Amino acid sequence: MSQYFLEASYFPGCTMKTGADESNRSMAIVLEKMGVKFYELEDWNCCGSSSGHALGHEIATSFGARNLSKAPLGRPIIVPCPNCFRNISTARHHLIEDKKLLCQNENKYGRINVTDPVLNIYDIYHYFFNLVRMGTQPLPGGIRLLAGLKVAVWYGCGAMYPKVLRPAGPPRDSLESIIREIGGEVVIWPWPHKCCSAFVSAVYPEIAEDMVSQIVSGAAENGADCIITTCAMCHMNVEMREMPMTNKLPIFHLNELLALYFGERGQDHVDWWKYHLIDPTSLLKQRSLW
Repeated sequence: MSQYFLEASYFPGCTMKTGADESNRSMAIVLEKMGVKFYELEDWNCCGSSSGHALGHEIATSFGARNLSKAPLGRPIIVPCPNCFRNISTARHHLIEDKKLLCQNENKYGRINVTDPVLNIYDIYHYFFNLVRMGTQPLPGGIRLLAGLKVAVWYGCGAMYPKVLRPAGPPRDSLESIIREIGGEVVIWPWPHKCCSAFVSAVYPEIAEDMVSQIVSGAAENGADCIITTCAMCHMNVEMREMPMTNKLPIFHLNELLALYFGERGQDHVDWWKYHLIDPTSLLKQRSLW
C-alpha cells in the first residue's frame, strides 16, 4: 500500500522555480508530510502570464494547452502560482468550450489533458485538513501550533477567480481557515484583497509605493506580526517596496508557515530565509519557531 494518499502532477511556473525558491522548497516539504506525491511536468513552458495575452487569445490559450499536454491522465494538476493557475485554468476552460480550438492544439501538441482538474495549492491543503477532521487521514508527528502568531491574510488581486474557473472551489476565506487550523490568529484588517500594483510598478513606481504602504500600514495598525500570501509576485513586490519604510513586517509564503506547523525548525532552513528582504528571524525566535 502506498504511503501517499494522493498523487498529482505539478506545474511550478517560472517564478516558483527562480525568485520564489523558498516557497517551492517549503511546499515540497509540506506535501511530503501531508502524504501527497507530486511529479513535476516534464518540459513545461511559461504560462504566458503577460506576453501571451498581449499577443492574442489563441496564442495565450496555446501556452496553457502545451502544458496540459504534458500532464498524464489520472492525476490532478497542482498550480500554486495564482497567475499561472488563472492562465492555465482559463486555457483549459476555452479548450473544453471550443472543440475546434482543442482540435487545433491537439494537432500541435498531441493529447491534451482537459479531464483532470487544475488545483491551486490551498485546494490541496483544504482537502488534507478535511480528511484529518473526518478521521481518514492522520496528522504526521511533530506538529507545532503557531500559537500567538498574529497573521494578516493577504490574497492580493490575483488569487480571486471567476466562478467558472472554480465552480466548486473553497470559499473566499479559505486562507483564513488554514491559518486558524494551524494555530495562528487571523487579524481583521482592511486590505486582504488589495492589489499590490506589481504589473505597473516598473512604469509607475510612485503608485506601487503608495499601494504597498497602505497594505503594510493597514496590517501593522491592526496588530499583525506578519503578512502571508500565496502569490510570489505579491511577496516580491511588497518586500521591495517595504525596504525604505520605517515600519516593516515580515512577509511569509503560506507554504513556509505550514512547514513550520509540520515541525520544521526555522534554524534548519537559514538558506531559504535569506531570500527574504525583510528578515523574519527575530519574529520566528519570539514565537519559538526558530
